[in-house]
Amino acid sequence: MLASLLYSLLPYQIFKSVFFRGGMTFLTAYLIITWLMPMTIQLFRRHGITSDFTAASRQTGPYTGATPIMGGGVLIVGILISSLLWTTLNQYIIALLLIMLSFGLIGALDDLAKVFHKRRIERGEEARKSYSDKADGISGKGRLAAEFAVALLVVLGLYLYVDIDGHLVVPFVPIDEWYPYLPKYLFIPFMLLVIVGGANAVNLTDGMDTLATVPLMTCTLFVGAVAYIGGDLDFATKLKIPHLSHDIKELAVLAAAIISAGFAFLKYNAPPAQIYMGDLGALALGSVVSAMFIFVKAELFLPIVGGLFVFSALSTIIQRGFFRAMLRLRGRDFAETYRFFLKSPYHHHLQQLWTYHPEAPKVKSVWLMMLEKLGVRSVPEDNKLLTPQEVNSRVVWHFHLRSIWLFVITLILYFKVR
Repeated sequence: MLASLLYSLLPYQIFKSVFFRGGMTFLTAYLIITWLMPMTIQLFRRHGITSDFTAASRQTGPYTGATPIMGGGVLIVGILISSLLWTTLNQYIIALLLIMLSFGLIGALDDLAKVFHKRRIERGEEARKSYSDKADGISGKGRLAAEFAVALLVVLGLYLYVDIDGHLVVPFVPIDEWYPYLPKYLFIPFMLLVIVGGANAVNLTDGMDTLATVPLMTCTLFVGAVAYIGGDLDFATKLKIPHLSHDIKELAVLAAAIISAGFAFLKYNAPPAQIYMGDLGALALGSVVSAMFIFVKAELFLPIVGGLFVFSALSTIIQRGFFRAMLRLRGRDFAETYRFFLKSPYHHHLQQLWTYHPEAPKVKSVWLMMLEKLGVRSVPEDNKLLTPQEVNSRVVWHFHLRSIWLFVITLILYFKVR
């Protein structure tokens, strides 16, 4: 809106430039988030907006209480305002903002349920589970049902009012040789799976300080580049990628807002985190970025550039399936001793792997046994770390560096390996 107003007052071409508006979107989102986040952190600390059971000290000095959640709400505000100011509100941008807000609402309800559950336990109205460090929110089945219901409404709206079709770009295959088309009865379930699966994969990965933020930024940078290049006929023809609508270039401006939100969030979420994204932020950002891949016809590249999200989700599914199978086949003692991973999702497995234990751990990992047989050894004892903060930093950087590697690999695959 602001860009259109400026162009009407001063008809300079710069106000229509995607690069200029993307840069202004980046700066606007960053300034809004860094202005609102400190106030939000203080407010949430005072009112106990957290799912952790850690009690805050009433003495003066550094804050010692539980880390607040729902910081993703500030990110959504920054993205929304900057997008309204600097993007052209075409069908794609409106659809993506609606997806972000819809999934953000589901995440907010889940986070609030955790806060209220924690307060009931503190008042003695419910008993705390012995193994639980955090309060529970909405049940997993209930949340998934809500996500699929919302996603179905959104996807039907996309099919009716947004110019998208069921063509898929297949990795390693030139589009002039094979450019498969999914009919409506297949493409609608496929979109549901991409949006809901992507949102939950990000939510599962968001289990440590900054862990999901950098992979989200690399995914967004990739899809923003595809939107900009695919929206230009000359670039698309030269690189032999699908030529998309010119309006799809606006996704590059929205991508700038999401990347800016990630940078701003790192300022407050860097270990040790002052605030967590929460389900509110993880579901909102995961769903909107996943939907962007659908719009630019790069859905099949999302599991590559977002491989860390996929592996986090798969590790949880494998761990639960393996435990249930061993429980049924070998009994509880065997199932509790032999796990596929030390813990799940995979970043918790790495936490256990990098932590020094004076005694041999009781839980044995089938995954580590398989790797050792292939000649891949686990972390040597003299490389392990003593404090949780050191371990978490090592695991986080392990993930971040691999997300950058996956980003570069996906760029090569999409634009050159045809």
